Amino acid sequence: MTTDESGMDPRWRDRIDAIGSANFELEEMLRLGFLTADQVDHSAEQLARYEATLDELAEAVAELASVREELKGSASIATALRAIRARRIERVRATAQYKRTEKARLDAQRHSEWVERKTVTPVFLGRGVSSRLSFEGGDTSRQAALGLPALTTFVDISERLDLTPSRLQWLAYERAAASSDHYSRFEIPKRSGGTRLISSPKPALRIAQQWVRESVLSHLSPHGAAMAFRPRTSIVDNARIHAGESVVVRMDLKEFFPSLTYVRVRGFFESLGYNPGVASVLALLTTDAPRARVTLDGVTTVVAVGERSLPQGACTSPDLANLIARGLDQRLTGLAGSRGWAYTRYADDLVFSTSVASEDAGRLVRGVTGICASEGYVVNTKKTRIMRQPNRQTVTGLLVNDGVRLTRRDLRRIRAFLHRCETQGLEAVSEDIGKSAAHVARGYHAYATMVMPSAAARMRANHPWI
Repeated sequence: MTTDESGMDPRWRDRIDAIGSANFELEEMLRLGFLTADQVDHSAEQLARYEATLDELAEAVAELASVREELKGSASIATALRAIRARRIERVRATAQYKRTEKARLDAQRHSEWVERKTVTPVFLGRGVSSRLSFEGGDTSRQAALGLPALTTFVDISERLDLTPSRLQWLAYERAAASSDHYSRFEIPKRSGGTRLISSPKPALRIAQQWVRESVLSHLSPHGAAMAFRPRTSIVDNARIHAGESVVVRMDLKEFFPSLTYVRVRGFFESLGYNPGVASVLALLTTDAPRARVTLDGVTTVVAVGERSLPQGACTSPDLANLIARGLDQRLTGLAGSRGWAYTRYADDLVFSTSVASEDAGRLVRGVTGICASEGYVVNTKKTRIMRQPNRQTVTGLLVNDGVRLTRRDLRRIRAFLHRCETQGLEAVSEDIGKSAAHVARGYHAYATMVMPSAAARMRANHPWI
């Protein structure tokens, strides 16, 4: 390569055309020792930023040139400026309108997704009941082993009940106060005095509860000691186990159904393999809080006045009560068996009996009370009875001293009612008691037939109209 007096290649113009003036300058500064290779790399970065700036400047110059051309062809500069300003304003408005439209579309989309998510997978079904509303987890293999329907999502439940998700939410939602009620409520007198609140579910909830009972609860068996609420098992079967024994102990569980709270019912459904969300929904369908009607300024509101629990009147409550009490029955059976006692439970009545007259009944009562407390039940000590032969022994209202019989009081009451119907007439008695006297009489006769068939036969012979 030939060079001139300065050492520069005489074909430097061709070199500039080939690599550009900026690169040519860097190349010469590197050749002459003004820059090192590291500095060249750093300068290249600066050069790239510089060239990018030049490109932006070129765009601005081009736009300015375009404006100048417009001004040249305009009769009035002011008119041209107004036109340019109008175009800019229109462009800003169009951009703003697009942003508003796009924001509205995204908001509507997010709201729609939230509504769908809230309906299909609810995260809140009322205060105090939504803490475990998660539809994850569960044990489907346990569900299958028990023969239960596979339920893992909120939609699974709604589809099995043939309800829309929103309708199922309406049924399951816990309301502290509302204008409507899923139950019809009334009180009936207790045999021992006082009244008992009955909560009868209205049609929509009743259908859902029937499905829970038939599809879930009917596949499960309570402990053998549970004698109530079971097909082909009566108070006579319960009493017969304790008939003719030397000592009979009867104990009562206080507030039996109210003690089976929403939390306990939810835990039971979880024990079947259902995840917390499914268990929560099933528990909400089968429990309710006691409620009172409050009227203020002509507006009636149904207000919860207690904790959610098994309502007396729902078809699922007896089965759930027996199934949840399975652990209690198992422990009490073990305690009784280890001490030579027989044990049965009829709803909230615990009955123990033994043929050994010298057995320490007080020790048994203390052991039973402790087990009940640890299982979440409270013994009503005022109703505990220790009955020894030859004194009167009763189990679920029946005499068991020597077989199972009606008490004299019950026989007299039945005979007196039948005599009244004959002397006063069925219509007069019906009007007096507020219900069909004939139906009541037949109910009494059916009860007597179940306990003492021979006595019932004599009643029919004396009162053929029954």
